[in-house]
Amino acid sequence: MRSRSLQPLTGTFAAVVTIGCTLVATLLSPSFAWRENALSNLGVTATDAGTTVTVLLFNGGLIVGGLLGLVFCAVLYRGATGRFHRIVAVLLSLTLVLMALVGVFPQDTAPHFPVASGFYLMITITLWVDALAWRSGGNGAWAVRSGLAGTANILTWIVWVAAGTPWGLAVPEIIGAVIFGTWITLRSLRVASRF
Repeated sequence: MRSRSLQPLTGTFAAVVTIGCTLVATLLSPSFAWRENALSNLGVTATDAGTTVTVLLFNGGLIVGGLLGLVFCAVLYRGATGRFHRIVAVLLSLTLVLMALVGVFPQDTAPHFPVASGFYLMITITLWVDALAWRSGGNGAWAVRSGLAGTANILTWIVWVAAGTPWGLAVPEIIGAVIFGTWITLRSLRVASRF
């Protein structure tokens, strides 16, 4: 029974594990710099920023976080009150699978770019559909939260490119990750409060 009551919190655990492992990896890297690096540089030893420890932390955090998040997706799907909310659970599952695949396929592999790009694109799609789901259900406050979060993610990338990529790729990546992590944490805590 206790494990069942913890299931809604797996969304929070996913965010903490993924972002926590990433940030610790940046601190343990011998040369990681936000102005120059991509976060994925931490996931391979072929770069100056990557070591065996950062590889384990970064890639492992993405994979474990993705798996934890999938448990939360199952909770969301089971508790969905309508078709839109079930679609959100499915989209969130795809987003988390892509996140985990970034760890499975590190920077020096061919699938890395499509899965990493797909992950950040799916963050916005998932959050926008979540906004529509809340709006159709009459919850304007959550619709605004999700809509703004999804928009903030995509705007971060647009501004970064429009400004001539003045910082390393890690900057828009971590901003997107924090937006996603905050959203999934809030959703997780909301579901947990009903248990």
